[in-house]
This record gives sequence, C-alpha cells and structure tokens, in this order.
Amino acid sequence: MRRSVCERASRRCWRSESARFALIAAGADHVLADEGGSLAEAVPAIWPEGPDYVLDLVGARTAVDSLRLVRRGGTVCVAGSLSGWLIPDFEPIAMIPSGTGLTAFHSDECAGGTAVLQRIVDRVEAGVLPPNIDRVVALGDIAAAHRRMENDEATGKLVVLPWPSHRTDPPVRQSANPLDL
Repeated sequence: MRRSVCERASRRCWRSESARFALIAAGADHVLADEGGSLAEAVPAIWPEGPDYVLDLVGARTAVDSLRLVRRGGTVCVAGSLSGWLIPDFEPIAMIPSGTGLTAFHSDECAGGTAVLQRIVDRVEAGVLPPNIDRVVALGDIAAAHRRMENDEATGKLVVLPWPSHRTDPPVRQSANPLDL
C-alpha cells in the first residue's frame, strides 16, 4: 500500500523551477509551495482525506496548520526549525485533532553512534539511496558555492573537496589522520 506524504518546506527552499523539477526527479509526486499561508486549499485537491503523513520542515509557524492537513489517524513530524521551535499558546487538546499523531525529529538523535550513518553509507554505495548532490566544488571555490547556497540556487547538497581546484584526484595521505593532506 502506497502512503501519501506531504513535505512542507518554506518557499525559500525552492524558488526556482529547477528546484521544483529536482524534487519531482527525486520522487515527489506533488510539490506545493508554502507562501506563508495555509495549504488547506491545495492539499484536499490532491488528497481528499488528507495525506497519511506530513513532514513539516518549517516549524512552529506551520505545525498547527500541518496538524489540520493530515488525515484522521495520520502523523505530523516536525523536523524543521526555520520559524523556531516554540508554538505560541499551544494547547494540545484543542490543536491536535483526535487520532492524529504529532512527533518530532532532530539530527541530534543520530549522534553518539555510527550505526545509522553506516547504514546510510551502505545504501548510498549500493545505489539504493542516491544522494541529492547539486555540485561538487574544490576548496578554492567555496566562496562561490556559499553564494549559490545563500541565493537559493542549489537544488541539492554542495560537496566541498578538501584540496585545491587544480587537483582532480584526492592527495595521497602520508598520515593516518584524515585531516592531514
């Protein structure tokens, strides 16, 4: 059974059509723009009873609205903090519809162990989990890469190689220390 997932990210996350197409190429069936208002009109056109899950990457400003979007029995996961973590005047009984789950994720939950990271690395290497890389840049090009990110032009991760741009291969390591080049 296919589950419906609505990922809520701010418009800032994808201002260009190329970013929208990148999300679709990565497997998104629908891309909805959060223009700062409610998605209450757009979501029912796609999911009449609401999606099974809402992944809210905006945070406090949209969490209560996300709770209204998900179907009865569905779950909202707040995993972003673009608008902060505190929901003003939050009243769980009044604001969480009956039967709806609310959870949160923070990357600190993966800290302290390498097992989760190793599973991700294994899946990337096996081709099961393709990384979403916008571009790979040399250390000397980091300023341009940072401008690309600040201007919301990147449609994936920017990978910085820790060697000068004139090198095309990694330097031979003389030390066991991974920071020594």
